[in-house]
Amino acid sequence: MSKTKFVEFAGNGFWAYDVALGVFLKYVIDIAEASPKAGSVWLSKRIPGWRVVACISDFGLRLDENRTATQRQFFIAFAEEACARLALRESIPAEEMLAWNVLNGKGIFPRGAKEVQTGPVIELGRAIIALILGELPEPPEDTAWLYGWPEGRSTIGMIHGWRG
Repeated sequence: MSKTKFVEFAGNGFWAYDVALGVFLKYVIDIAEASPKAGSVWLSKRIPGWRVVACISDFGLRLDENRTATQRQFFIAFAEEACARLALRESIPAEEMLAWNVLNGKGIFPRGAKEVQTGPVIELGRAIIALILGELPEPPEDTAWLYGWPEGRSTIGMIHGWRG
């Protein structure tokens, strides 16, 4: 089971630590479900997919699903609010993450960590926003960005020209 998932928008993307992405998406889901748009067809079709990505390591996050500019703006607003809420906490205990009902009664698997620091999760959320806005900086040659890792943003070596 991989510890990373690919986050993609418009043919560009980066790798994310699966635990951090799961935590971030849990916050996005909570915000989206509480929004006035919660009953919209677009959102009702996206939230189940976000739940799967948050909990199952086999799936990456494809943000091209937010097809219209309005849908992208709503997702960005949800992501910004998720970052703001995460910033109110220093960390999230593993017991809390496991107790969340993200997908069919299951929470986020912490991979043995006793807690998850929110700083790298926020950094991941901001990278997702930058990716959608076309503002994510290019990684060094033959590398890809890795966000959400407990030590913060880093790069991983890539075979030239390969994408997730």
